[in-house]
Amino acid sequence: MKKSFAPLAFCLLALSVALPSTASELIIPGGKTYTVTADNMSMNVDKLVIGDKASIRFAEGVTHWELLAKDATVGHGVVIHAAGSAGSDGAAGQSYEEPADACRSGKSGTSGEAGAPGGRGLDIYLGLDARKIGGLQVIADGGDGGNGGAGGQGQKAGRILNCNPVTGGNGGSGGTGGVGGDGGNVVVSVSTLDGDKDIGALIAGVRVSVKPGKGGKGGESGEGGEGSDGQYINAKTLAGTQKWVSGGRSGRSGAAGDGGEAGNYGQLFVGGQFTGFQPMNTRQGGFDGFDNFRPAATTSNNNDAAEKEIQLLREQLKTLQDRMEKLEKE
Repeated sequence: MKKSFAPLAFCLLALSVALPSTASELIIPGGKTYTVTADNMSMNVDKLVIGDKASIRFAEGVTHWELLAKDATVGHGVVIHAAGSAGSDGAAGQSYEEPADACRSGKSGTSGEAGAPGGRGLDIYLGLDARKIGGLQVIADGGDGGNGGAGGQGQKAGRILNCNPVTGGNGGSGGTGGVGGDGGNVVVSVSTLDGDKDIGALIAGVRVSVKPGKGGKGGESGEGGEGSDGQYINAKTLAGTQKWVSGGRSGRSGAAGDGGEAGNYGQLFVGGQFTGFQPMNTRQGGFDGFDNFRPAATTSNNNDAAEKEIQLLREQLKTLQDRMEKLEKE
């Protein structure tokens, strides 16, 4: 009987995701842009050099970035652009420009669509054994919510032709503004490789922003359509052959859309060894909680321990692969 190895496959996948991308060095020349892709959201390098005015951006689908470096030099004016994207505006409701057919009431305009929520700022973890940090700015703000779409305009009533007065269509309501995105969680955990510099001097040029995105504006209300115009119609009366018929009521205007709520602030840490955020500040929605991240290596012993941990995971991965191949043959 063929055995099921789905649990092993799941474990294998989990171990594969846990292993960071290792490289001997990451060099970003001054003035250039480095793009982080989904394949290198977790990196562990021996040497990191980021030149002056270099920038780091993120491809679509990236949710976080963890970078550990044993020997880091960061120039001046370096910016990590990790803000969430702005939400798109909602579409306007359907309007009616042409009047309705004769003796027909106008159709109501439809409501505008809600604005899309702003994107969440990315979670960033930098664990650096650093020689120099000239000037580093990490922007992980939440994206603004999209504006609500305007309500559609109601249709004007049709003409009166030997019929009772007819009303104009109601205007559509404006769409609700999108919710602002939450700021990301950012950790810059450093240790010094220069004996003449303390950690305070290293992090003096580090700036982090984890502001929430603004809520989108509510959509404008749609205007009601005009009612039928008053006019004389052919009808026998005591006074003659015509009768005055009053015009129809205009449609009501729609309601304005509500504005979206702002997002939540992210959490940040800039300093030495990171041991986790305070429980009272813990927020939901982050990448697996920063409390589970490894702190920056401060000694060679810590580096060796991390490397041994990675080697052990690789050995476990190889063992699981061998077991899966054996089960497939049975």
